[in-house]
Amino acid sequence: MSFAANLKDELCKDVPEEESAIHALLYGFLIFSHKFNADEISFSVVHEPTARLFAEALATHCGISAKIIFHERARGTLYKVSVEKASERRKVLEAFYHMPKEPTLRINRANLENEEDVPYFLRGAYLVCGSLTDPNKEYHLEFGVSYMNLCKDLLALVGEVLPQPKSAVRRGSYIVYYKESENIEDMLTYIGAVLSSLEMMNIKIEKDIKNRVNRRMNCDNANMDKTLNASLSQVADIKYIFEQKSESFLPEELYQVAKLRLENPEMSLRELCESVEPPLSRSGMNHRLKKISEIANNIRNGKI
Repeated sequence: MSFAANLKDELCKDVPEEESAIHALLYGFLIFSHKFNADEISFSVVHEPTARLFAEALATHCGISAKIIFHERARGTLYKVSVEKASERRKVLEAFYHMPKEPTLRINRANLENEEDVPYFLRGAYLVCGSLTDPNKEYHLEFGVSYMNLCKDLLALVGEVLPQPKSAVRRGSYIVYYKESENIEDMLTYIGAVLSSLEMMNIKIEKDIKNRVNRRMNCDNANMDKTLNASLSQVADIKYIFEQKSESFLPEELYQVAKLRLENPEMSLRELCESVEPPLSRSGMNHRLKKISEIANNIRNGKI
């Protein structure tokens, strides 16, 4: 199963027992559902436990049986949960202090009397309209909200209890989102998905280690390429000097380095320094190799 599906499974397993917590959870479901008015109360999800949890909470808290209809699709089963009877819809609206006909849908804070109820409210909201990108690919958690004022209310509420999220408009929907891994972990922990939050932390650590290893390997490879290119250039210069002049043309101190490089093109600068007698410093070895290169260039240019 995907990370997102496991996250929703975890959120659905921890069913609150306190009446106010169930009230807040159910309100999160309702206010962010596709339809929440006198004519229709419904939403559709691909996650069956979410549909079941909503129906059970509605039955427990309001004494109303929601209807669950599933549709088989190529991309998976879609579950639509709805309250069919008009009298029961009015009862639900009254239970959560909403009018049958409201000009705009807003969060009624009367449903969140205790600060401890807010996590359950946000849990319900996430289960209905939330999504999380696979953290192995990127960090992105969002709530997709149908109404502008409702989005503003959610943005304000989340900002009161967690780091302030950002908002955007996408294809007619209003988005409240986080892109920072730490903020997403805080949100998951806050709404009760502690295991998923820990798993995300582990994924982030593994990604960080892999990135560091890759950077080190890239750096090592670049250094190896640089060393090899320098060595090939030095070998070419030495061969050219020996061919155009002779091995005895170079002073003894340069000949010693030239012969060592010619016979050991794979050696690093450090290894060259340690192989001459007496050993040289890196600057000393660099100086002699540059002197050999200058001599080769002077021969090429007819100066010697």
